Amino acid sequence: MIRRDGQALLRHETDGSRRATWALAAERLRPYTEQEALAFLQLHHALRRALPRHRAELDGIAALARPLMPPRMQPARIDRPYPPLWPLPVRRQTFGYDSLSSLSRAA
Repeated sequence: MIRRDGQALLRHETDGSRRATWALAAERLRPYTEQEALAFLQLHHALRRALPRHRAELDGIAALARPLMPPRMQPARIDRPYPPLWPLPVRRQTFGYDSLSSLSRAA
């Protein structure tokens, strides 16, 4: 297994399946360094230009990587709407069609 920066973490071994699983999970959660994030974004942009049919897939991959990128390389966060949104009032029915009672009558 090799890290994003090219460093070897462990070799394929018959008894190391638990270690490999742990190492893979740890690597997936490891934040990107500035250099790794820059290299990833450059490769992403080049692949988007070269493979226009796969842009949706490439953007999905980038969306998974963004939370692990340094804060300045993440997209701007959208603040809460101001003024706060209030739920719309719902009219209460006190009489009329009742779906539960008609279902019980049909059975």
